[in-house]
Amino acid sequence: MIQIRSRKSGGGVVHVVNADSLVGQKLRGLKLNQADFSCMLMSSVDLAHAALVEVDFDKAMLEDVQFQSALLTNVRFHAAQMSHADFSDAFLVGVSFQDADLRNSSFRYARITGGDFTRTDLRGADFSMANVSGSFRGADLSGADLRGADLRDADLTDAKLLGVKLANARIVGATLTPQHQKLVGMMKHDQAANNPGAKRPTKAWWRFWR
Repeated sequence: MIQIRSRKSGGGVVHVVNADSLVGQKLRGLKLNQADFSCMLMSSVDLAHAALVEVDFDKAMLEDVQFQSALLTNVRFHAAQMSHADFSDAFLVGVSFQDADLRNSSFRYARITGGDFTRTDLRGADFSMANVSGSFRGADLSGADLRGADLRDADLTDAKLLGVKLANARIVGATLTPQHQKLVGMMKHDQAANNPGAKRPTKAWWRFWR
């Protein structure tokens, strides 16, 4: 039996899992306020549709964890190992991923407000059609998919953008260095040139949300 305790000093038990390991456990749809999962092994856990408020996942092992359509508010994932995590359709408010490994993760159609991706490894991540505000300072977005994403309130200062996919991305207003502005312009031009027959969307951008 595993007791999930509160991260607050003197806090009690938030949830009990009747198993010897959290790996692969189904925690779908649970409300887990102020839970402490720091440093835990949680690969392939299902947290889809969960409500997570002030939860601590610092340095946790979260490969292949499912967060689809979950609501995360003021959650910390500092230095967590999260490759292939799935946040598609999730709502994230004030969530911090500083120094986390999010390679090949998915934030497709996610709504992210005040996110902190400082120095995060986001190589190959999928942010297509996501709405994102927050900081990507020093993050590695090499090979990431940003097609159709709204990044107008994102800070991309010192982020690595090598090979990112930017077709139909909205980045006017995002914080970029002059070098990045030039690079982004070249990549968008090249991607458009490589697909000259592509039709432009006829609907307003917000109509693509699910």
